[in-house]
Amino acid sequence: MNHPFKLLLIGDSDSQLLACEALCRFPSSLNVQITINAIPREGTPDLILQRAAALGDLWRLDMGQLLSHPSLHQFDAIGVYLTGSKISDFRLALELMPSLGRPLLFCGFNGVVLEKFMEGMSWRLGYDLICLSGPRDRETLARMLEGTPFAGQCTVLTGLQRQSTTDQKFLNQQQRRKQLVFAEQVVMPSNSVERANLVRILADLARRSPDWEVLVKPRIAPGESTFHSTTNHISATLQQTLGHPPDNLRLDYRPLPELLRQSRLMATVSSTAFFDALDFGCRPMVMADFGINPTNGSHVFAGSGVWQCLDDVEDLDALDSSLPAPDPDWLAWMGYGTDLAPEKLIRALRQLQSDPIESPLTKPGYLSNANLSFTQLRRDAERAIQEKNWNEAESLLRLGILMRPTHRNVARRLRAVQAQNRIIRRLVLSVTYRDVG
Repeated sequence: MNHPFKLLLIGDSDSQLLACEALCRFPSSLNVQITINAIPREGTPDLILQRAAALGDLWRLDMGQLLSHPSLHQFDAIGVYLTGSKISDFRLALELMPSLGRPLLFCGFNGVVLEKFMEGMSWRLGYDLICLSGPRDRETLARMLEGTPFAGQCTVLTGLQRQSTTDQKFLNQQQRRKQLVFAEQVVMPSNSVERANLVRILADLARRSPDWEVLVKPRIAPGESTFHSTTNHISATLQQTLGHPPDNLRLDYRPLPELLRQSRLMATVSSTAFFDALDFGCRPMVMADFGINPTNGSHVFAGSGVWQCLDDVEDLDALDSSLPAPDPDWLAWMGYGTDLAPEKLIRALRQLQSDPIESPLTKPGYLSNANLSFTQLRRDAERAIQEKNWNEAESLLRLGILMRPTHRNVARRLRAVQAQNRIIRRLVLSVTYRDVG
């Protein structure tokens, strides 16, 4: 392990970049050299990019530019944290690029997988290594792949602890403020009726607990946008539902870790922030007010041992004195509170370097979504041309030629975007245009 292990992590949204950040808790003894490529997209908060830059080198390359980057094959491993079919597309596209060898490829999930595990896994099959949170996900995967060509898919458990807290000291419960933090999330509450009901429950609890503060941590500030959009900001829901909320109920836009470090209690419906609270010594609980419902992910937390119906709680003093710790067996099953950690990923990748395992091939009729769409690639190239992003268009068209060497129009479009003279480029693009839908 004398030479640095060169690791490239790719993310295309605020959520996926946070997943990359959570992985980067490697001990210095592993000598990991980190590069993060944050694919440019509207809505990625500057704070997320600043945090990514603090972890190592930060690249801002589009997908086509990244795939044709001359340094790509100098990495030992590439972690792909993209959305939907892009996970599969990246693997297949990289395999098309001429090279004496390629880096190891791995991917994973961002926090707790609440739903669509099968769909999400279908994009990931065929990678050299797939990161899973814990035994729960590994058991689900084993049942899903039994009897298929992918039954031997390599996985590694990296756990659900996402915060680097080894050297930090936390307040004990009596030193903490009488605060309950509710962490807003994407999937819950999703519709206006449930959002209004949630706000009412929190407001009633605040009124019954005048010595406490109830803090609602919004995902984003008003006017901001991220990959996951909502039609109505929680501040508007608060105003529409309550008019004038109780004085001890308020929105708080400070970073969630800051709130968890000082608060006694944290409430969620099904957010991965449940485990962040444990990281910072804050006691989490799961709202049972909306039932055990797969559509909001609460079924995953049914065995946590800290289900509470906030509408039925006498007050927060009573909840504070009676709330138990989460069930340790459930935590271990989920992947928290054991020896699972990102360093297991690096050790597994080094093992694959020294003793490669052939990845299972994609076979028709099985689960894997493994068809890189030539048409979609052409559409992406045309979009880059419309945006006058010539480097991205050139990279995508070069990839198109690798897929279809005899496709004459793709070759013509490539020559057009390579033209340095703007008038000639515009003319050739005009005469070679084909509608690709």
